[in-house]
Amino acid sequence: MRYAGSYPIVFNWTIDAPQGWHYDTRLSHSIHGRMMTHIEVQEWTLEGVLDELARIDNSMHDRHFAFILGSGASFSSNIPTGKDLAQRWLTDLHLRECKSGATVEEWTKTCDIVSGGLTFESAAEFYPQIFERRFRGDRESGYAELEKHMDGKSPSLGYTLLAEIIQETRHKVVVTTNFDNLVADALSMHAHQSPLVVAHESLVGFVRPQLRRPLVAKIHRDLYFNPINDQVGVSNLEEGWKHALKKLFQYFTPIVVGYGGNDGSLMGLLNALELGDIAGRMIWCYRDGSPPPILAHEVLIKHEGIKVQIPGFDEFMLQLAAKLVPDFDLGRISERTEDLGKKSAERYRKQADQLMKSLAQGTQEQLNTRKVMAQSVQSRRSWWAWELEAAAQLDPVEAEKIYMQGLSQFPDSPELHYNFAIFLSRIKKDPDAAKLMYQKVLELAPEDSDAIYNYAQLIFEHDKDFDKALALVERAMALAPEDPDAFGLYAEILSEKKDFSRAGDVYRKAVRKFPDNAEILLSYANFLSDSLEEYERADKFYKKALEIEPDSLTCILHYSKFLAFQYDKPDQAELLFQRAFKVDPNDSALKEAYAGFLKMQE
Repeated sequence: MRYAGSYPIVFNWTIDAPQGWHYDTRLSHSIHGRMMTHIEVQEWTLEGVLDELARIDNSMHDRHFAFILGSGASFSSNIPTGKDLAQRWLTDLHLRECKSGATVEEWTKTCDIVSGGLTFESAAEFYPQIFERRFRGDRESGYAELEKHMDGKSPSLGYTLLAEIIQETRHKVVVTTNFDNLVADALSMHAHQSPLVVAHESLVGFVRPQLRRPLVAKIHRDLYFNPINDQVGVSNLEEGWKHALKKLFQYFTPIVVGYGGNDGSLMGLLNALELGDIAGRMIWCYRDGSPPPILAHEVLIKHEGIKVQIPGFDEFMLQLAAKLVPDFDLGRISERTEDLGKKSAERYRKQADQLMKSLAQGTQEQLNTRKVMAQSVQSRRSWWAWELEAAAQLDPVEAEKIYMQGLSQFPDSPELHYNFAIFLSRIKKDPDAAKLMYQKVLELAPEDSDAIYNYAQLIFEHDKDFDKALALVERAMALAPEDPDAFGLYAEILSEKKDFSRAGDVYRKAVRKFPDNAEILLSYANFLSDSLEEYERADKFYKKALEIEPDSLTCILHYSKFLAFQYDKPDQAELLFQRAFKVDPNDSALKEAYAGFLKMQE
């Protein structure tokens, strides 16, 4: 959990000023031994700060930003701030200890949690003392309380945009007093580079200015590493952190956001640093009604920093990302996130389907596993439950019945229609019924590139309607331009149509686009050998395909047959045939090819 803490870019909206205090930005301050009076903290407009940060980003490539985050940054992720928690715990203590009938506000002033100055409104400033009193004798229940408030929380838009800045720019450091994992979660959710999370002082040796990956420095530890919540720990920064952060801030300009500056640890370090120890101007962000505390003003004056009022963490990060991220597009981030979720779900289902199929023939233990897997999905509550139930059937007739039942319950499911089409084509060997089912899929999901591809393949292989198949593959390629299978099928159809010139062009483009795709390389090698009879070039691409997938029976068998029947290399062919038998000694196509090879050698 986090309480009003610290960061280089500071958002200080977590607490209000103590009752009766008046924060004046004009302070007396001693700099280099001279007493300076009435020094005023610089305050810029938000537009001015954003413009300055963009200028530094564009012109000073050796300068980096470090984001100092406190509990205010996580408020929009539905995690309570330090002030919220401290007030809740005061309310608990009032229920337990107050016998006079006083209100919680009245009781707080005389509760003796601290020697003086505590009010209900100023609770955030005394967070560690309140935590100690509330959970005295049972500290573990305090940690459990923090876990309860953080479990299941997702990063807000602001954290998503911070992750985008970290991923797309050189500004990759977060220093935080928070216990949550929202920064790392946001990076993970968007498939960005995983950060180095330093959540304990024993790991500070890994904190250095030269970084290969993003850094999250959790100076009060992680929620699961005995988080620092007590008064002594919060007031004092461990020596390793002092050294590491001092070195870090020589290269990173701190931007403080959501940090109240109420701990003595980070604020003590910042105040102890000499003028010039921080790269550039420290920027302290605060919200209306929650100005930086006196100590923050002293730090800003000492280091000639700037304070700026912001509307909130999410709003600030949105405007900052628009300034720093190249070709920033909020819609693209949303689309990419949605696409990642779909791909993850599809990958999970495909892996489950493949596992189900692999267990169809095997030992009794494998068959039992297949049965358990089918039963592990809530019966018939989703299209996928029907798919797993059908896939678990060893009898195709029973499987077809289950598909029909599932489609009667989910008539608008393109996924179930798609899987049924595959079943009809590959298991039942009924291409006409499969074509009708693919047509239904495309009525429900006209931009399903996989369905279009499979439909095109069926039209090509069964109907031999090359022009219709080519038109379908072109649609699939337009929808999924990074799909190598579509390129391969397109070239294969052109080759079958005897349009060798266009087929060669497509193959060469595919090889350039997917140089490490063994299927593309193998298909091109087959084209060169079978259609063009360019055996030397074909040999080169067979070898490349086999280098990428050395244990692929398909690659080994195609290359073996090429060497045996076309390129006249019987000794090499024999070696490859033996290699293929080691991969699968029972493959019927392999046995047939090898028998033909032996007969030819007689």
